[in-house]
Amino acid sequence: MEFKPAMLDRAALAQLQRFESELREQTSEEIVLVAYQSYGSVPNGAQPDANREP
Repeated sequence: MEFKPAMLDRAALAQLQRFESELREQTSEEIVLVAYQSYGSVPNGAQPDANREP
């Protein structure tokens, strides 16, 4: 199964970063969340890799 980074808009990215921060505080652990999507699926309105930096 292949995965690639999710193409998140600013609001979704901010929400993910808040969640990451909350988990750090709750667990006292260094936590890094990774957002990805299954290869081939594209979020609503997002463009496939054509606009993405290599």
